Amino acid sequence: MNLDYHLVDVFSKRPFSGNGLTIFPNTNILDKREMQTITQEMRQFESVFFYKKSSNVFRAFIFTIEEELDFAGHPLLGLAAIVHDTSFKTCKKNEINIELNSKSVKLKTINNGSFYSAIMNQGLPEFIYSLDDAEELEFLSFLNLDIKDKLQGVKLEVISTGLPYLIIPVKSIALSKAKVAIPDLKKQLSKVGAKFVYVIDIDHKCGRTWDNKGLVEDIATGSAAGPVGAYLVKNGFEKFNSQIKISQGEFLNRKSELRVFVNRKNSTFGDILVEGDVVLIANGIVNLS
Repeated sequence: MNLDYHLVDVFSKRPFSGNGLTIFPNTNILDKREMQTITQEMRQFESVFFYKKSSNVFRAFIFTIEEELDFAGHPLLGLAAIVHDTSFKTCKKNEINIELNSKSVKLKTINNGSFYSAIMNQGLPEFIYSLDDAEELEFLSFLNLDIKDKLQGVKLEVISTGLPYLIIPVKSIALSKAKVAIPDLKKQLSKVGAKFVYVIDIDHKCGRTWDNKGLVEDIATGSAAGPVGAYLVKNGFEKFNSQIKISQGEFLNRKSELRVFVNRKNSTFGDILVEGDVVLIANGIVNLS
C-alpha cells in the first residue's frame, strides 16, 4: 500500500527556510501507532495526518517523533495550505475547519502564487499560572539562565491557546546562552501546568524553544505564538488589535516569521490569530507494504 505525502516549509515564503513539515492526506486507514512510526521515519519536527469529513471540514492528528500532540501551530497552517493547493487552487482565498482531539480550529488561506499565507484562530488565551520568585530562580537555572538574564519587572507565566507554554522573558544578550540544562524538564514543567518552555527576547521579539530533552530546537512554533502574543499584550509590550511579528530559527539558520493578532473583546482578551506563510517543497509516496 502506498501513502501520498507533501513536504512544506512553514513560516517562510522562501523554500528551504522556516519550519519543515510532512503532511499525509487520506489517512483514515491508519491507526495512531502507524502514524507515530511514519513520523519517526520522516524525521521532521512534526508530521500531520488528516482526512476529509465534508467539503470544508477535516479531521487531523499531529505527531512529533516522541508523541502525539492535541494541538500544534505549524502543522495546521501547512495542512490548510495543502488543502487549498490540492482542492481549491483556482480560488484566491479559502476557509476550512480542522477537528483535533480536544478542539476545533478555523483556518483561512490566501494563494499568493509562489506561496500561501495561512491564518488560524487559536481562540481565547488561558492564563494558567504565574511563578513566584523562588520558582522563577529554579526554572531560569533549568534553562542555563540566572536572575541577571531575566527581563526585570515581569513574571514568568504559563499561558495556553491549546498547548500551555511557560514564557520566560529575557534580555537580548541572554537568548544565545539559553538551553535545556536538566534531564527531567518535562516533569518540572508539569508542576506549574506547562507542557513546554518558550524563551523570548522581549526587545527584538525573538524566541527559542526545544523538545523537553533539549535534543532538538524548534525552528518556528505556532502553538507558542498565541501565548507569547498574549504575554506581550498583557505586560504592555504590544497593543491589542495590531500585528505582532515574532522571529525564530535564527540559531538554526532557518529564519522564520510568525505573525500574531491579539484581539480585544470589550475590556479583555478576545480570540488570538496566528499567521504564517507556507511554501511547497516536494510531493512523494511512502511504501507501507
